[in-house]
Amino acid sequence: MRIPISEIFYSIQGEGKYAGHPSVFVRVGGCNLRCPGFGEIGCDSYYAVDRAYQKEWKSLSIEEIKKEISKYLKFNPHLVITGGEPMLYYDKLYPLVEWFDNLITIETNATIGIDFEKYPKYKDVVFAMSVKLSNSGEEYNKRVKKDIIKSYAQNAQKSFFKFVIDMDLKNEIVDITEKIRLPIYCMPLGASKEELEKNAQFVFEFCLKNGYCYSDRIHIRLFGKKKGV
Repeated sequence: MRIPISEIFYSIQGEGKYAGHPSVFVRVGGCNLRCPGFGEIGCDSYYAVDRAYQKEWKSLSIEEIKKEISKYLKFNPHLVITGGEPMLYYDKLYPLVEWFDNLITIETNATIGIDFEKYPKYKDVVFAMSVKLSNSGEEYNKRVKKDIIKSYAQNAQKSFFKFVIDMDLKNEIVDITEKIRLPIYCMPLGASKEELEKNAQFVFEFCLKNGYCYSDRIHIRLFGKKKGV
């Protein structure tokens, strides 16, 4: 079985619960959402979402992915599986999750369910659930799957929520996270340092007011939309 891979690289985690940790990033190609509200080219990892960039993706086996990751194991890194949407390939990625023996974060929009009994190692994964809000431009019933979100929260209990905001969307966040006791991180919307700066103070104050965790986006602040960082 082979998986479309946009890039594999070693860097510092730039956002969320483990910001600042050395990490190996495995970025898959392909996503089930488009998020047109995030600008003309949408996602800040547009090259892993837009099929126009598919020719740049590599079709790799799990063994080939392991070989790339192994180059960086001397740094004792975390593994971050991101995208695109990694859970499109959760069955194919499972041997990688079983193999890696340090912390694994999977960044997901939490719209694709997993059979945690069939794939029990996913219970040890930290799912960074970046559930999309109305500012993504996606329809509610496409971007919010409450049964799936609840399943992730109950089975992978070290997970957390991660929202990208540029306005007061508390009611939407409450709707999505209601009765789920996981940390909530909010990050400023922005695909450039300038856009990030424009929204950062509002998000900081929003988090302070509502008791949420603030997350900066180090990689965008330093490099913008540059790949491999």
